Amino acid sequence: MKKSNTPKNASVFAMFATLMLLIGMFVPAVTYAETPRDQYQVVLDKYQTNSDRLEDARESYQDSKDEFQDARDSLNDDRTRDNILALKQATKDHLNRTIDYAIKHLEILVMRAQEAEDNGYAPFTASENFEEYIDNLEDLKDDVESAETREDFQAIVKELRDIWQHVHMESRYFVMGTVNNRVDAFLERSESIAERIQVEIDRLNAAGEDTTKLERLLDKYNDALDEAIASHENANELFGEHTGFDDVGQLTNAGEANQFLREANLQIRETNQALREANSILREIFAELKQHRPGSVDLRGTGTLTASGNGKVTLSGDMAIEVSAKSGVLTIADYDGDAEIEVTGNGTRTEMNDGTVKYSGFDGTATISGSSITVTINSDDIELKAEGSGSAVLNGNGTYTATPDGGQTVESNWAPMTGVDEA
Repeated sequence: MKKSNTPKNASVFAMFATLMLLIGMFVPAVTYAETPRDQYQVVLDKYQTNSDRLEDARESYQDSKDEFQDARDSLNDDRTRDNILALKQATKDHLNRTIDYAIKHLEILVMRAQEAEDNGYAPFTASENFEEYIDNLEDLKDDVESAETREDFQAIVKELRDIWQHVHMESRYFVMGTVNNRVDAFLERSESIAERIQVEIDRLNAAGEDTTKLERLLDKYNDALDEAIASHENANELFGEHTGFDDVGQLTNAGEANQFLREANLQIRETNQALREANSILREIFAELKQHRPGSVDLRGTGTLTASGNGKVTLSGDMAIEVSAKSGVLTIADYDGDAEIEVTGNGTRTEMNDGTVKYSGFDGTATISGSSITVTINSDDIELKAEGSGSAVLNGNGTYTATPDGGQTVESNWAPMTGVDEA
């Protein structure tokens, strides 16, 4: 029988080929909120640069995985010393590129975490935790370089999996906690709207209007808000305990953490469902309010609206809008994610809790189009033109001309401003 001249440590390493199948399970892919539009182009460029680097790292990771599989197949076909050593080098390359891929993911998570931290909604300082894991991964490269035995590589794979378990679960905690914290502001605003609607109902009653439908809708709206508040309070209690995580958001017990995240996710989903119901009812309320006052316009197809005046204008639907104003507030909500927005002039851009973009101190012009948008301008010297399908409500002092598609042109005044209109 022919003796093998393969060194002992290389032979032991060959057994590692089976273990390396575990690496395929370690694909850095943490779910995270989409990157929002940022006020400054330099930040957008930074995100794009990191995204490009992430894609490069992903391709490099995949190439190294293919090379590892090729080396493993070659060893299975011909168990020679050269093939064993080639597999060993391919394994090191794959580990290093996996680490690089994980680091690029973490660098993006750091940026996104810092954004939530700067906005004041972060449940803990996740960016510092993620930066610590980046340092740990960088140190792990030295272990890869010096690894020789199966035990060495097993230890590296174990640490990789442990780090990524922390990253995966802590990022879930961070995202869910951030979403939950934003609900507070949304609920506060929703309750304020309910109060202003009640004031408007009282005003209409005093004017002799029939408000039976409005009162019924407001009751339903308040009931939905109560459901949202109850679920949100349950979520707050869970996040206050944060079982399975310590006070700085780091994983301490995976089993307990999974249970906490499942329960918290359920409460957040119930809260969101109740809020969606509340928003649906709110649209019905505003539609009903439009029947009780002037200044409301319905457009169909390629209907057009031109208007000028001082006050507040809200436009919703599939529209193309051109608007100019002085020293006002412009807000834009893009529900389908396809809006095209071009704003010139002065104003401070802010991303609101619900994704709405707000320009404070807006003094200039804006061109906005989208298949499902809501645009609100509260200002003096408003001049606007809109075309498309949807609705508009104009409150304050001004005039408008509306021509629905296939309908009769209407020229009228804006409706007087009320408490609801100022919401």
